[in-house]
Amino acid sequence: MSRLRSFGSRFARSGIVLAYHDIIANDETPYLYAVRAATFIRQLDAVAALGYRFDSFANVAADIIAGRSVGGRAVVQFDDALVGVIRHAAPILAGRGIPWTLLPVTERTGVSPDWWPEARGVTRTMTRPEIDEAFAAGAELAGHTATHASLPGLSDARLHAELHTSRQVLSDWSGREVLDLCYPFGHTDPRVRVHAARAGFRTGWTFTNGRCAPGDDLFTLRRLAMHENVVSSLLWRSLLRPAWSWPTPVDHDPGFARPDGHGGYTTDPEENQS
Repeated sequence: MSRLRSFGSRFARSGIVLAYHDIIANDETPYLYAVRAATFIRQLDAVAALGYRFDSFANVAADIIAGRSVGGRAVVQFDDALVGVIRHAAPILAGRGIPWTLLPVTERTGVSPDWWPEARGVTRTMTRPEIDEAFAAGAELAGHTATHASLPGLSDARLHAELHTSRQVLSDWSGREVLDLCYPFGHTDPRVRVHAARAGFRTGWTFTNGRCAPGDDLFTLRRLAMHENVVSSLLWRSLLRPAWSWPTPVDHDPGFARPDGHGGYTTDPEENQS
């Protein structure tokens, strides 16, 4: 009974961060992590049908830090700032009044993403003017490093450059202090988390599927990896599964943590969709 009460309390206080990458036209063929616009709409509808309210990333992070409930709240964000987001996702989100977050890789604007084999030659990252357009359209910015390197294998000096410099650049671009970081590929370890805090970030987010709640470790917070095959039934399962069944974020050995084009890591085979 106490376990059920604990689950019920945690579930009531937990929210979800939907981690997207590219949004493509309905007549395009999806590649890894690309989601057709029509599928994107169906996924937003499914989240709303469960009673979730869309909120900003900054608000949810601030409430988790303060120990306040984020129950029933959902965040929409886009890793890597790919051009399909401004072309296809931004109008949908604006039409519904949904806040959203963009994660530019600050030294890789307007290029084919060299860290992502499946996307090379298929799409590109936004240019700086396109990022400004997204910000003007209501997007907030969050950290995703300078070059999208896998962080655990980097030297201390390189970690400082990837984290501190990119945070300052994004803060300058947006005119607001950027405080929240999503690790490239979800790769992190204790040294990376120390550097992230020293760089001025207040939270760090993995690519481990699950919900987020007050009381979670602030630098190993969970997101949900979204792709074309996350249909309503799978999405509802992910949003409704009990807290004890969520996969546990893991640290990455520098020898293992490398850009492999698969985006994330999880200890739960059923949830390893990244």
